[in-house]
Amino acid sequence: MAGVHLSPMARVGDHACLSNHAVVGHDAVLGDFAGIMPAGVLSGDTVVGAGATIGANATVLEGRTVGAGAMVGAGAVVVHDVADGVTVVGVPARPI
Repeated sequence: MAGVHLSPMARVGDHACLSNHAVVGHDAVLGDFAGIMPAGVLSGDTVVGAGATIGANATVLEGRTVGAGAMVGAGAVVVHDVADGVTVVGVPARPI
């Protein structure tokens, strides 16, 4: 967890994984068993559901929700909410 940044009021669930240089913004929520890969960013007021994965160098913009079991591909930028179990990739992130 070298270089991880947890902002004030961020919440990290049980057994969640924060890889090197991950950023969790103010008031963000990372659910149980969810993970942020290296250099992934959760902006403020974001919610990541249980078991979801944020890929390396991916960014979830402020106020967005990534549903339970969803996956955000490496380098993606999430500009809209992601439904449970959906995989998104690209800039802006779109379902595949």
